[in-house]
Amino acid sequence: MIRAWELAVGQLGDPRLRAVLWQSLALSLVLQVAIGLFAWWGLQSWAHYEIGWINSLIRWLGGAAVVVLALMLFPASFGIVVSIFMERIADIVEDRYYPELGPARGIPVWTGIWTGLVFLVAVIVLNLVMLPFYIVAIWVAGLGAVLFYAINGWLAARMYYEQVALRRLSPAEVKAWRKANTWPLWLTGIVAVFLGTIPVLNLIVPVLGTAAMVHVAQTLNPPGAPGLPFRSPTAGR
Repeated sequence: MIRAWELAVGQLGDPRLRAVLWQSLALSLVLQVAIGLFAWWGLQSWAHYEIGWINSLIRWLGGAAVVVLALMLFPASFGIVVSIFMERIADIVEDRYYPELGPARGIPVWTGIWTGLVFLVAVIVLNLVMLPFYIVAIWVAGLGAVLFYAINGWLAARMYYEQVALRRLSPAEVKAWRKANTWPLWLTGIVAVFLGTIPVLNLIVPVLGTAAMVHVAQTLNPPGAPGLPFRSPTAGR
């Protein structure tokens, strides 16, 4: 898994991947701003109490809260960015490291967008539901951060893997491979979400995460069904 991220970072020098990176960077930035504005609007909508000092307190704390909420909800934008650029990113990575796989059959555009939207809704809803637990867990030696990364890492791993794997496998095969490789996929997702909470770096995480998942997919243990197209990588070639 570490090697997969190293290869993903190392390929940022590829002009083809850099072109995709700039495009995804622009979209990620727009989404980050939109999420921040949404968080600010949500906080301001609560500042309508009859007691003036409560409204003032909400507004004063609003800036810090918006930053926290924007970082918390930023993983929700991964699905949108990945669904748009995933096919191109995966093709570029496979063309360099796994050319013998041949062209992938790809996935319909609507399938990628639908997967991204489902991920978006799942992240927002689940994090809003978990928000009280995050707040309580903050006071227990960082347990809030552990919960956040664990939950969002699991969602991110599922989204990234399905987007990559559906290019070459049927939905049933994707499900079987995912269940047979829960831990490596989950850890990959946790790393993606962790990087996604680091300002500036989070803007390129959708590209890096997709590239890393292409490599991770090549190292997964088969679920027992022979003849599936994923295999051990020839990384570093």
